[in-house]
Amino acid sequence: MQNYRLALKLFIIFILIILLFIPQASLMGLVSERASWRSEAYSSIEQSWPGSQTLAGPVLVIPYTLTVNLKETITEKDGTSREVVKAQKIDKRLIMIPKQLDIQSALDSETRSRGIYAVPIYNSNLQVSGSFETQALVDLLNEHKNDQLQLYSPYLSVLVRDQRGIAAPPNLIWNQQNLAFNPGTNLPNATAGMHAKLPEFSTVTAQIFKFNFDLKLRGMSSMNFALLAENSELGLVADWAHPKFTGELLPEERTINDQGFTAHWRASSFSYNVSAALEQCSANQCDALLNRSVGFDLLQPVDVYQQSERSIKYAVLFILLTFVVLIMFELLKQLRIHPIQYFLVGLALTVFYLLLISLSEHIDFGWAYLIAALASTSLLTLYFGAILHSRQLGLLLGSGLLSLYTVLYVILQAEDNALLMGSLLIFAVLAALMLATRHLDWYALTANALPQAKLNRPEPESDTPPSA
Repeated sequence: MQNYRLALKLFIIFILIILLFIPQASLMGLVSERASWRSEAYSSIEQSWPGSQTLAGPVLVIPYTLTVNLKETITEKDGTSREVVKAQKIDKRLIMIPKQLDIQSALDSETRSRGIYAVPIYNSNLQVSGSFETQALVDLLNEHKNDQLQLYSPYLSVLVRDQRGIAAPPNLIWNQQNLAFNPGTNLPNATAGMHAKLPEFSTVTAQIFKFNFDLKLRGMSSMNFALLAENSELGLVADWAHPKFTGELLPEERTINDQGFTAHWRASSFSYNVSAALEQCSANQCDALLNRSVGFDLLQPVDVYQQSERSIKYAVLFILLTFVVLIMFELLKQLRIHPIQYFLVGLALTVFYLLLISLSEHIDFGWAYLIAALASTSLLTLYFGAILHSRQLGLLLGSGLLSLYTVLYVILQAEDNALLMGSLLIFAVLAALMLATRHLDWYALTANALPQAKLNRPEPESDTPPSA
């Protein structure tokens, strides 16, 4: 009968654990909802500030018209045929990339807020220099020397992802000449950017033209560079201490510290496959020049929703471990803890995560975690002392729970080693529980489990009359 009661109670506790999955799932949904609201805040800020930026170019563009003679056979009404030659004009553009491209970027960052949400924005001071060689133009003229080819005025195009990010129109130094940039790229399907009309140059022999310009580019969250050159070098200096490097190539050299980071890329047209993007641009899809890039994202130093979501995943471990300890005290101390008391303990453990989410939106995550852990632990320490009829046991369980919260916080801060540390925590808890109970006689404990409460029953009345 006693074993039956113990099995029934364990079954009820198991049902309670299943029921506690409901608030845990609700907390996961709350985290996702709040994260989506943050994304909406980002979009709201992006409406009044340039978004993620990509710088592509510069590229040298020479429009031309190629007139080719096409032979066509015409059949007359009498059945005779004759060949006619028709001239067809084809409008094309020759797009040349720099032979050498050097970009140096100094990025100053700050945060803008919308309500309780903050998003990183930046001002990037760019120094772009390099050189063009016109051998491709000479080759084009030699290829069509028997055709009629008319060249038009060349221009230099620079593409960006968001036109609003160009704070002021820069000046172009082209072969020691000072030229002005105009809005727009003058390229099909790629309007965001700028272009500068260039002076005519000789088409007889290949020439080398040096260029440089300074550009102040504003953006939000991320910055990328499409290295459209035969040989490219990119150097970055930023005051943001938490970058995430993205794109086709990782930097060859990088340093990250509390003051910011530096990074350096080196690429060539072979490693970067620039020709594919140029072919797409020749087919009037010049927005493809922005697609293949290298760069970085400005990560938030502490993503409160990501860390809250990761902490909620350990809620089951906290609940199971606490319930196991309470069951052990029931068996060892011959105590009786009602299932409702188990349920209240589980709710108190779950409320910790609700406090953590709500507090971390307004104060630093570390302080939010500390306040939520102290509040939850203090409440449970008092409650444990009451249901176990011992302050010492209440303090013991409370201090153990606080130690677990401390270990969990360390795991949350270790982004790269979180899985390893979480696995070690589960193993350590299981090992400690097994070692602590290895000498217990479970049959004896369960045989004496859950003693019935003593009832005060009245003595049965005797049928024998009292003696006189």
